[in-house]
Amino acid sequence: MSPARVSGSNQAPPPAGVFGGSAWRLGRIFGIEIAIDQSWLLIFGLVTFSLAGRMTIEHEASAAIERWGVAVAASLVFFASLLLHELGHSVVALQTGLEVRSITLFLFGGVAQLGSEPRRPKDEIWIALAGPAVSAALGLGFLTLADVLSAAGSSPLSSATAWLGSINLALAIFNLAPGFPLDGGRVLRGIVWGVTGSFERATQVASTGGAIVARTLMAMGAILALATGQLLGGLWLVLIGWFLLQAARGPAQAMRLERTLGEIRVGDVMEPVARAFVGPSLSVASALQDKVLLHGLRTLYVVESDFRLLGIVTLRELAAVPPEQRASCRLGDLMTPVADLHLTSSDESGWRALEEMASYRLNQLPVVDGGRLRGCVSREGLLNVLHAAIALERQGDAAGTRLKTT
Repeated sequence: MSPARVSGSNQAPPPAGVFGGSAWRLGRIFGIEIAIDQSWLLIFGLVTFSLAGRMTIEHEASAAIERWGVAVAASLVFFASLLLHELGHSVVALQTGLEVRSITLFLFGGVAQLGSEPRRPKDEIWIALAGPAVSAALGLGFLTLADVLSAAGSSPLSSATAWLGSINLALAIFNLAPGFPLDGGRVLRGIVWGVTGSFERATQVASTGGAIVARTLMAMGAILALATGQLLGGLWLVLIGWFLLQAARGPAQAMRLERTLGEIRVGDVMEPVARAFVGPSLSVASALQDKVLLHGLRTLYVVESDFRLLGIVTLRELAAVPPEQRASCRLGDLMTPVADLHLTSSDESGWRALEEMASYRLNQLPVVDGGRLRGCVSREGLLNVLHAAIALERQGDAAGTRLKTT
């Protein structure tokens, strides 16, 4: 993607996959982007085959097409239940004034991406509890329906409905475990935040809780696999624990990033781009010769004589112009106009600039003050500053430790 270009006017690209790559956009509910990560196909297949095998054992007399049809339908309803779980979080978040950018279903369930953290401890608690409440209600509803269907005789449909009830209740209970990234971890953070008044301290406590929950799951999986020979079930617990362990570290790391980069202004780390200034009347042929070939530039900034930014042109766009048209094609006709760009200012924090780049999957942002281009800030430049700050912090911690031991 171009350093600062988006498809359409300031519209977000399709949600990124949870494990990298892309996700498939399904549509919007309450204005929230709904997407499916590529890893969802794997878990959908596993759930469907598992249910079909269960139906074969419990309802051998039923037709194969009925067993498989019920298994596929139950899998789809299960993932619809996960979506409703995340929508429970999202609706309450919207009511508290937070932005909800997207909901993505993936290998281990679903995730809702909020635009920012809750502003008050009670908002954190209510948002977190909404998801398990939806799952519990669904679980009880499915179990009630299963009892009604079973009264008319056992069938693949009644068994699948009972499974949906049990799995939703299990989902509600599991998510209340007190550690990030589970809902119970957010409840714990809200409580600690309310008691101590420190959001940072509460995040650290919830992250520690998440690490404990994750390692417990991994240990349980290892015991299950080695002691009982249930290799698949044990491996699945280990994988879930590993994922939770990685995710548990995220909030604390993000807070560290925000604290460090929040103290840095974009104007202090932006890079000069004067060599990449071009006028709107410059031809593509001249731009390729004088800017790309001579100086190796990949992004050109189209400006007026007073350095007012008009738009940008990338190497990809220059190269797409047919050779016979390059002498007559002007950059002003080829550029992406400034109205379709994401910009930042020199007094913006480095953290906010990095958030903007992450949200729209950009590598750079033009720095514009009063309409005039000052330079650009890159993801790489901000991360280099961050790494340097962390290195200095570690050196300071090490020096402090040496002083204590002497």
